[in-house]
Amino acid sequence: MLPNFIDQFIKEINGIIHVGAHRGQEVRKYIEYNKKVVLFEPQKEIFADLIKKVDNLNNINCYNFALGSKNEISRLNKSKGNDGLSSSILTPKLHLVTQPDISFEDSEEVEIKRFDSLEIETLNFLTLDVQGLELEVLKGFGRELENVNFIFTEINTKYLYKNNALVSEIDEYLNKYNFVRIYTNIDCFNYFGDAFYVKTNIKNINFNMLNKIKNYFNITNTYLHFKKIKYPKRLLKNLIKNLRTNF
Repeated sequence: MLPNFIDQFIKEINGIIHVGAHRGQEVRKYIEYNKKVVLFEPQKEIFADLIKKVDNLNNINCYNFALGSKNEISRLNKSKGNDGLSSSILTPKLHLVTQPDISFEDSEEVEIKRFDSLEIETLNFLTLDVQGLELEVLKGFGRELENVNFIFTEINTKYLYKNNALVSEIDEYLNKYNFVRIYTNIDCFNYFGDAFYVKTNIKNINFNMLNKIKNYFNITNTYLHFKKIKYPKRLLKNLIKNLRTNF
């Protein structure tokens, strides 16, 4: 879904900041836009592959540290079984139950920095893939968040990691900066998904249309998911009603 949102708002986007870039799976798509791109990836071995992928590419800068709300040194719990995609500063919790094939047997020391402590231009499209640390990364932007207009982020509805941010907390924090969540896609069995936020004071954007998109996705993603397992219609309606209340 990420490219779809970039495509839709490409005229309003001046560049992309991707926190938790992993091996740069999105880089090929990013370079098609001819925009500035800043990538952050704290895992040293994975970062080495990322650097190789972007070598000689213009307008792309990479940084081998994590972002958060404090400048500090911490340990990253490295996931085994999915190429480090679930690696997190936070301690795994429900994640161990919902995805038992992924283990956390190793860790590495990483540096964490506040974004607003860096001399890096604040580009207005932000992507977060930080395994529960989303709210801390946002807090680390400080006033620089005022220069961000679009946020595509992973979200959690339960504590997959100890003290991870919940989607309701992200909503509350971003509301202070005039963001509205217009898209939500949740894996109902693993309790995580994606969300897309847009700042309400952007010119030339029809927010009545965006609210229709929000309602459409909240209903259809859930409906199509449960229709596959032939949920009774009455239970499905109640589920959608509860999702609208909670999200």
